[in-house]
Amino acid sequence: MTPVTAGIANAVTGDPPPAPAWSNPNFRRLWRGSAASTLGTEIAELALPLFALVTLSASAAQASTLRVAQFLPFLLATLPAGLLVDRFRRARLRLMIGADMGRAFLVALIPLAAWTGTASMQGLYLVVFAAALLTVVFQVADFAVLPAVVAEDQLVDANGKLSATQSASEIGGRGVGGLLVQVLSAPAALVLNALGYLVSALSLSRIRLTGADAPPDGPPETRGSAWRDALAGVGLAIRHRYVRPLLGEAATFNLFNEAFILGLMLYAVRDAHLNPLAIGAVFTAGGVGSFGGAWFGARFTKRFGYGRVLLVTLLLGNGAPLGVLLADRAGTGLLPLLCAVFVVMGVGIGIANVHAVSLRQAAVPENLRGRVNAAYRLISWGAVPVGAAIGGVIATQADPFTAMAVGAVGISLATLWVALSRVPSLATIHDAARP
Repeated sequence: MTPVTAGIANAVTGDPPPAPAWSNPNFRRLWRGSAASTLGTEIAELALPLFALVTLSASAAQASTLRVAQFLPFLLATLPAGLLVDRFRRARLRLMIGADMGRAFLVALIPLAAWTGTASMQGLYLVVFAAALLTVVFQVADFAVLPAVVAEDQLVDANGKLSATQSASEIGGRGVGGLLVQVLSAPAALVLNALGYLVSALSLSRIRLTGADAPPDGPPETRGSAWRDALAGVGLAIRHRYVRPLLGEAATFNLFNEAFILGLMLYAVRDAHLNPLAIGAVFTAGGVGSFGGAWFGARFTKRFGYGRVLLVTLLLGNGAPLGVLLADRAGTGLLPLLCAVFVVMGVGIGIANVHAVSLRQAAVPENLRGRVNAAYRLISWGAVPVGAAIGGVIATQADPFTAMAVGAVGISLATLWVALSRVPSLATIHDAARP
């Protein structure tokens, strides 16, 4: 019996609930790999744009193009990656390990180019694009692997721990990233990103799934049937009564969040003249909020109901960015204002993300998770390069503050997708799995 079917059996028979996800050694290995990978990634999230803006003196248009290159693969490669993950189910861990190794090599090229005097924005675009292709494969496989590692009743607990760890990585990663850029340099900070991927690959290589835990490979598919199945995944994601509103919210959030973050980075560096350490403190504040929300979110679910908690936390997290509209009037209080905005935003989004991911995993059948998740990422993450391009145009034609303000307003409207759906009526996650 697989972990998922075991969890269902316990729910039906009234047997004692499964042990916490932390008691599973394979989950601990997955957690360690995720922790190492996300810590390095969070360092790079701050170090990479600062490398472009400070070291390479990138313009607003170039900074926007860098974000487009970083997320364009989610439009181009997500559906093929979903087909790959669904077809070779037993190879999902190997795909993740290979992606980690490839990303470590590519990211290491950036500081090497900086130290040899060969760094350029054109080269940075290419390296970031190639690394993002591997990130697509890693993330699609990662989503499909977790339900094979833990029982269904452990999904919220497992996702909560993974999300809390990601938030903790934001706390340490972006704070350390800002400190490293301030004291050493952006290229030095990127070295830790590459090392994080290597540690992740080593930890994932130690996961051992039994034949019962690892789902069998899917049937061989022709090219035509493969693309039909991929499009079927898009159709299911759009039609599903619980996946559709989550998808609409995520796509809207990602579209406007790119304009928000791009405008914020340009405003902080060039208008407010904040140093890298101060910018790192702002993102660290968001990580503190996300950590608390992700770690303690399950307590609110038990008391108030699954769907209600998801809606309220979206209202909180997506509404918080409106606080930046006061940035021009904040004066010396700008840094505390930005930190407060990101703390509140982090708490709301930290809880909401755990619930949204768990809901998608529970609501979609195992044999469709790879391609439905690929479709979900295609649309939601595909909005990121579009948002980056739009943010770049607004920042160039108007100013960074306008781009930041437009992004904040758009993020707040994303919650309407969930508010007007059936999601708030869910009392428990099990309700979503029922026909």
